[in-house]
Amino acid sequence: MSFIKKHELEDKKKKANKKLEGELPFFMTIVTLLATSGFGPYTIFTKIRDLELLPNVRIESLKILKKIDILGKDPLVVMAETKEKGASNFGEFLSGWVSAIQSGGDVVNYLKEKMNSGFEIYEAQQEELAKKVETLIETYMTMQIVVLAVYIIITATSTGGVGEAPGPDEIDPLYMVIIMPPLVSAFFLFLAHKVNKTKTKELDWKKILTFGIPGILAAAALNPMSVLPDYNLYILGAALIVSAIWPAMKFKNMHKFSLDAESATAQIMRDVAEARKAGLGPEKCVIRTTQRKDFGAFNPVANGIANKLKWGISLDDIYNFLKSQTTDFRILINFKVLFEIISSGGGNVYTLNTLAGVAEKMRNIEKTKREKLKPYVMVGFMLIAITGFTTLLVIESLTSLGADLETNEDKRNQLEVDAKSRFELLGVAILVQSWIAGLFLGKITTGSYSGGFMYSIFLEIVALSAIIVIQLKIFSVSAIFG
Repeated sequence: MSFIKKHELEDKKKKANKKLEGELPFFMTIVTLLATSGFGPYTIFTKIRDLELLPNVRIESLKILKKIDILGKDPLVVMAETKEKGASNFGEFLSGWVSAIQSGGDVVNYLKEKMNSGFEIYEAQQEELAKKVETLIETYMTMQIVVLAVYIIITATSTGGVGEAPGPDEIDPLYMVIIMPPLVSAFFLFLAHKVNKTKTKELDWKKILTFGIPGILAAAALNPMSVLPDYNLYILGAALIVSAIWPAMKFKNMHKFSLDAESATAQIMRDVAEARKAGLGPEKCVIRTTQRKDFGAFNPVANGIANKLKWGISLDDIYNFLKSQTTDFRILINFKVLFEIISSGGGNVYTLNTLAGVAEKMRNIEKTKREKLKPYVMVGFMLIAITGFTTLLVIESLTSLGADLETNEDKRNQLEVDAKSRFELLGVAILVQSWIAGLFLGKITTGSYSGGFMYSIFLEIVALSAIIVIQLKIFSVSAIFG
């Protein structure tokens, strides 16, 4: 039992250290900038105590402050003891910080070097994350093609052919195509959630369901009623498209705001640093920069910051206003540090210039990752188009050839009826698969499921186009062979 308990404690400690390491580059940045402004370790930890953006670092800061305030220990001793509890980058950073102070060395230079190395590690982690996402996409595409290939092989080698329903002891290969691709997409949708975390807030799923479910239910009800039997697939495709229109447009505006805010934040930090070099006060630098009109969708928020500063509203209230407008961690952390530096009486040229460099580095890392993943969207579209078209073409071609070779009129008519029913069933599976695949593409490119509704619309159009081409025999293998 003691061995199991020890193993559980070690596992728990590893998970805690992993979470800390994710926040470490930003913690190092805050420490470096506040230390550059002249603040000591104790004061820095009291400021981090109220920083909700870094929950794991905040917990460690609270532990350190409790030992200082309640037990009366020296701050440097408590910081050094953190490393002795177990090997972690957080403890090593604090130990090096203590050593630089006690040796009388250049503390700011040490902190800046650690901050830069921290962001190098962070950049490497983001590159590794992008590679994981790329591997996930490639695996997903391979699985879809394998399912299609297995279906075609089984169908082509079956004695009864696609047009003839299988016997009671036979397995219908059609069900593999109907069930497997949507299940595979749903599974990879779950994996994408684990790999690529959201940066833009997800839409309210209750509103999405309220908007989309009525149309889908109506389309599903029309199918068994046979009101428009020749247009069931088109009705379902249209319902799926309509269900995605509102969330697609809503998320498009949110994503544009997020991208504009990301770009504007780096630009604001740089402009504030440059204006400070001209001798303006920190508050005036912020006002002068944020009252510009070229920040796109972020303009109302930036201009709101300028107006509130002019009216003398506190920086804490302005930060709360900013937090009510966006949940993007990188935007909030930059402005939080900027406001903390200004409110604490700092804001020298060196500090603001360092902050601007950090903001630009964050933006470049995220932009590079997005650019790497963009080409996979087009590959996803090609995959759905090829697999959907090929699958429908196979079933239509084998059905037509089988019916043409049948000499018995009644049996030929029965083959055509069965084939039409099964073609429609397969079409439903492809439409559902396209809709789910759109959500998967959105998750891997934007980090949010809500970002996939726009892709779902386009993929539904691609799938409907394949159905039209095959159903209307615009392209037919049986016609080519006479």
